[in-house]
Amino acid sequence: MALTPFTGTVTAATLNANFDDKTSTITSQALLGQVDYDIYHRALAFSGTGTAVADFQDFTLDDDCELRIIRVTVEDGTAGRTVSATLTQTDGDTSFLVDQTISVTAATIVGTTNASTDYRTVTQPIRVRLLKGVSYRLTLATSAGPVTRLQGTIVVRTIRRSA
Repeated sequence: MALTPFTGTVTAATLNANFDDKTSTITSQALLGQVDYDIYHRALAFSGTGTAVADFQDFTLDDDCELRIIRVTVEDGTAGRTVSATLTQTDGDTSFLVDQTISVTAATIVGTTNASTDYRTVTQPIRVRLLKGVSYRLTLATSAGPVTRLQGTIVVRTIRRSA
């Protein structure tokens, strides 16, 4: 059904028909589940060093999602430090991440730099689905010395679960 244009007196039947038409359109689009959103963790005056767990954020998704991008952004006054953002399962298992290492690294410069891995490209060998109810961890780390600001971000897209 198409929207009925308003001309002259607007009747309740016309309003109801237009409302029902748009409600069904919104519902059908919502069922597609194509919503992208970011999950990020930011650390200011980040003082982690080495391979020890530096800083992390645990999260559990409310819906099944596809991993789209993982990104790390760093701001610092010293060049040459390596920083990373890594996505893991909180319990240390790797089965819900297809036994893959989901990580991105960047080298600091004097200023701000970032690096990302785009899992939407055809050159990526895997597609990772993050399942609702599973606890995941976004970990930030630096190789040596503190950095001014460090942020790890993952971009996910909600997807419909197949029966």
